[in-house]
Amino acid sequence: MQRVFLAIGGPVLILMGLGVAWFVWRVPAPTAPLEETPIIWRDGPPNLLSRDAEGIFKKALWRRPSPEDEILHAERHEWSDNEGVSRWQWFLVIEASPDLIKYLRDDNAFGLIPGRAELITEAPAWFSFNPDGVSVFKAPDSGMRLMFSKTDNTLYANASGLGFAKGALAPSSTPASGSF
Repeated sequence: MQRVFLAIGGPVLILMGLGVAWFVWRVPAPTAPLEETPIIWRDGPPNLLSRDAEGIFKKALWRRPSPEDEILHAERHEWSDNEGVSRWQWFLVIEASPDLIKYLRDDNAFGLIPGRAELITEAPAWFSFNPDGVSVFKAPDSGMRLMFSKTDNTLYANASGLGFAKGALAPSSTPASGSF
């Protein structure tokens, strides 16, 4: 009886031990949440911080994302005063579809010129890349920059500006002297 138990029980115990070892090996160890480095704002924090990925994509790139475009991160900052938006910036990281890469880089939809990677202040912690691992295109007269990964289809994009020009004063409702 003892031999039967050892003949059957021994392999069962070994299989159970292997099963436990496999389970422990397969279950990932808990990871600490990513700590985001706080942004040091140049003139104080923005009045508005948006993470509406599709909305930011549409405003920034003048088109809707296709089902093949995967927006990994998106953020827009706006500073405003009583006269409206005085300063803004946005940041995007996208796993871009071949069509989006063609539109932005090959068709050059925004008339960008080759540039080099520069330090971008006030960027979220997730907006980081190896400067030697990207091809940079920038606007000659504005703050738009597109950084295309040299090894995959990741696109890093950002732009900034000083808000909107103030409109002309409203015309007076009383006619000026000497007018008809």
